[in-house]
Amino acid sequence: MLLKIHLILIVFTAGTFGSVQHNNLIIAVGDELEFLTDGNAYRTLTLNSYNATKLSSLAYDATTRKLFFSDQRHHYGHIFSVSLDNESHRPVEDIVEKNNNETVESLAYDPVNKMLLWTDGLNRAIRRVQIDNDPIHIEEKDGIEIVHFLENDAKPRGLVSDPCTRMLYWTNVHDSNPTIERSFLNGSHREIVLHSDLLLPNAFDLDIMEQMLYWAEDLHNGYFRIERSYVNGTGRQEFYRGMGSFIVSLTVGDDFVYWSDYNHKKIWCLRKDGSSRSPLSLGTFRNPALGLVVIHHQPVNCTMLSEDGQAEKSFAEKSEIITIAVCLTGTCLILMGIVAALIFRVWKSMGCQRLAFVSNKNEDDTFPFHYFDDYSNSYAMVEKATP
Repeated sequence: MLLKIHLILIVFTAGTFGSVQHNNLIIAVGDELEFLTDGNAYRTLTLNSYNATKLSSLAYDATTRKLFFSDQRHHYGHIFSVSLDNESHRPVEDIVEKNNNETVESLAYDPVNKMLLWTDGLNRAIRRVQIDNDPIHIEEKDGIEIVHFLENDAKPRGLVSDPCTRMLYWTNVHDSNPTIERSFLNGSHREIVLHSDLLLPNAFDLDIMEQMLYWAEDLHNGYFRIERSYVNGTGRQEFYRGMGSFIVSLTVGDDFVYWSDYNHKKIWCLRKDGSSRSPLSLGTFRNPALGLVVIHHQPVNCTMLSEDGQAEKSFAEKSEIITIAVCLTGTCLILMGIVAALIFRVWKSMGCQRLAFVSNKNEDDTFPFHYFDDYSNSYAMVEKATP
């Protein structure tokens, strides 16, 4: 019976935690793009006929399997794309021509309207351009639309889009009043989501299925923190706090949150459900990783979201279920250990009583008995003779 219970607990635990796995990532490191598979296998993506300099922001379209990236020091362009379909042939397309007076802080892609968006922190703007299937080359002042032009001292940094709710979210690292804001993708209905207790909301991403925002900040005295909240600003909580790192990029997968550490040139990850307290390092590089993006094999299934934009089962509900499962599993294992110890004590006691019964046999009787080999010592058979 105990063996059956033990097997059931093992199967239950495996079913609970076995589904937790790493997403595939694309990482911008120096002048290279690294592909990370299963959290441990790295390989460099070959870019044909392209001389990269300093790659940074990334965005990915799961429908066309196209990766968009920015190059901070390229002489002619600063937004490019490459198809990930063909392993042997990956020509790079120049999307937007470089302009000395404009920057690319963060990239986002809307697969519904086939629109590429980015933040220009130097000019306090959020811009967009239509992406067609045909190769395009756009000069900075041609074909570029302004979604938002922010007020003085504002600086948009992180940018994410939601194809399901048609919303756009960004961080504003304002000198005196940093905020997290949102609007519709067309720029209408702009509003502030969070404005209190923000210092430098740098790295930024959106968990679409959970409808939760994640952001990282560099704090005073060498500390940093990662926070999250629902897209309307409620349910805010500190996800992780650490020391000695500066997070420059962050992305959210199915089960993990991934971020890049500029100071130590590392990639870290931590489980979203809170079951692991310490982050895990996924690798160290020669240069800091300035861009991270999850490679999804399928486009986002918006039917999994309820009418009010919340996921069918919220993050809090899932976390509570997992926590209860962990507690029950631990409790059952402890009880099993106690029962096993009691059984061993009873068995040992019964064995001692039998020995006492044998040794107290009437001396008039002839009763041969043996001490048997206990796997470490060998004893000779002793026979008690009748006097």
